[in-house]
Amino acid sequence: MSTITPEGIKPLPVPPNYMRVNEQKQVREMEGPTVRPAGDHRSAEQIIEQSRVLMSFLESRDHYPVSDDLKRQVGNWDSTNPDPDARANAAYNLDKVLRFIDNVDNGNLSGSTTRNGRIDGFYDDGYGVVRNSEASLLKDFSTGGYDVLRYLKT
Repeated sequence: MSTITPEGIKPLPVPPNYMRVNEQKQVREMEGPTVRPAGDHRSAEQIIEQSRVLMSFLESRDHYPVSDDLKRQVGNWDSTNPDPDARANAAYNLDKVLRFIDNVDNGNLSGSTTRNGRIDGFYDDGYGVVRNSEASLLKDFSTGGYDVLRYLKT
């Protein structure tokens, strides 16, 4: 069955913190970090600036305790990495993971609000983590990798 959109009708924009189903599927199928899609020439800094959840996470102190483990999973996104393409790929992968976790169904997490553009559940500058929250999922991902995300309901 095919549908025809009446002339003059435009599709609704995607809400700012919503991750499309095909992007969610791609994250679930990932077994490790990937490179940016062909034609994506953004720098790590541009990727970070354009992602509300990534910028919010990196501007807070919450990432300090999990940064090294996250870098083992997605690559090094910060200025200590001398390769700008590797930095950008790492920022791209971290953005995908954070957006995916921010889109996990509220019914599965009691300590978080879904699609709010930040990772909920850290306290004490990231050294404390609320059980069953987005922060606990991110901490699990930082040590367990992409398999942690595979069967989460979004």
